[in-house]
Amino acid sequence: MRFDYFSDNELDQVHEATLEILKTIGIRTTSERFKKLLLDNGCQERGDRILFTQEVIDRGMSTPPRSFNIYGRNEKNVVEFGKNKAYAQTCVGTPSIMDLETNQKRDCMVQDLADFCRLADGLEFIHLVSPVFPRDVSQDVIVTVETATMLRNSTKPLRICAESSHEMKSILEVLTAAAGGKKELQEKPLAYIEVSPISPLEYGFHPAEALIDIVESGLPLGVIPCPMMGATGPMTLVGCVAQHNAEILAGVIASQLIKPGSPVIMSPRVTFMDMSSGVGLWAMPEMGLAAAASIQMARHYGIPSTATGYSGAGKIADAQSSYEHLYNALLPALIGTDILAAAGSLDNCLTSCFAMLVLDNELSSVIQRTVRGPIVSEDTLAVKVIGEVISQGMTFLEHKHTRKALRAGELWQPILSDRNTFEKWEIKGETVEEKARQMAKDILARHVVTPVSAEVDAEFDRIIAAAQQG
Repeated sequence: MRFDYFSDNELDQVHEATLEILKTIGIRTTSERFKKLLLDNGCQERGDRILFTQEVIDRGMSTPPRSFNIYGRNEKNVVEFGKNKAYAQTCVGTPSIMDLETNQKRDCMVQDLADFCRLADGLEFIHLVSPVFPRDVSQDVIVTVETATMLRNSTKPLRICAESSHEMKSILEVLTAAAGGKKELQEKPLAYIEVSPISPLEYGFHPAEALIDIVESGLPLGVIPCPMMGATGPMTLVGCVAQHNAEILAGVIASQLIKPGSPVIMSPRVTFMDMSSGVGLWAMPEMGLAAAASIQMARHYGIPSTATGYSGAGKIADAQSSYEHLYNALLPALIGTDILAAAGSLDNCLTSCFAMLVLDNELSSVIQRTVRGPIVSEDTLAVKVIGEVISQGMTFLEHKHTRKALRAGELWQPILSDRNTFEKWEIKGETVEEKARQMAKDILARHVVTPVSAEVDAEFDRIIAAAQQG
């Protein structure tokens, strides 16, 4: 099941606008290392801008792999990029969390990160783990601590955001320790690592430097600028998508100039501003529409992709958050993306919520059923079955084909949603939000994550201590 947002002609126009941006406006960078990489490979310098030539663009766009995998500590947790399976991933970088006991918003702490990872580990339809932003950790080692905490509390693959280049050494050391060596990490990456260029069209020092280090490490690279319509990008949706596409392709091309064939991911995040308040929104419908547009561009290039997906402006785990998340996730899923991010988020991806993560697990199961698409065969068309039911004067309830199809999962089964009669429901009268909070508490009370070995755990502590000392 696949849909298009752009017509073929419209897609060509966006692509051509992207090329014009790269060739006539280009990017700016404060990293001499990144600038040298681009200029040594045929880009041109004009003032403080680096312009891409058509030859450089063609070379850089010809080698990204169409598919690759990342792995969890438990090897059954494999994420296949390039298959458009719309895996669900938790939200990254939220500074606040909804306390599970008080249901009040407060600062995130390391323990919250551990608990959120453990809850995600216990939810079947949450496939990748990203870190919340703990406030009780030194900024100098925050991503290193996040990485170790995620590995200690989940066996699922990770998504890491490189906030600064100086941490890349310790982040890679933690991943290497968990994988059992550099070769093992390259063969079965435990994570993909993303960098976030600054819109409009600037590769700041840290994202540019980190990009090079990630590619040289052999790990998959994600490129995730976040332009805001009307503020750091054009007010028009397609204009912002074109600028955004150019920002991402600059990173894609750079990765291939470093190491042709290195795994790379397009991670579009076009957001928008509420012009009456100045609030940056990750809400529907523009967030979902922009994601659909950008994901179609990634599909056109044959490059694996992620989209925000489970995001909205809702402040609590309620009906607004649920319908916003489903809308914003379903559109790029139908276009064809590999990962839908931000599961468990509220308030424009500024707050994480345990109950919302449980609700998003349910939404993810719906999306998984949707993108699975139809299976058309002699058995599923059931012509013979229809004939037997009619000729034998029986009902479909009696036919063995019905039992077979049910056991094969023909009907989606809810985890939280209530399908009882009103009379049965009103015995308890629970809302889905109340059920989600209780389910989160139950999972955290009973779910045990397979621990890392004592040796690996001690190595994590050593790496963090060394990074703190500089």
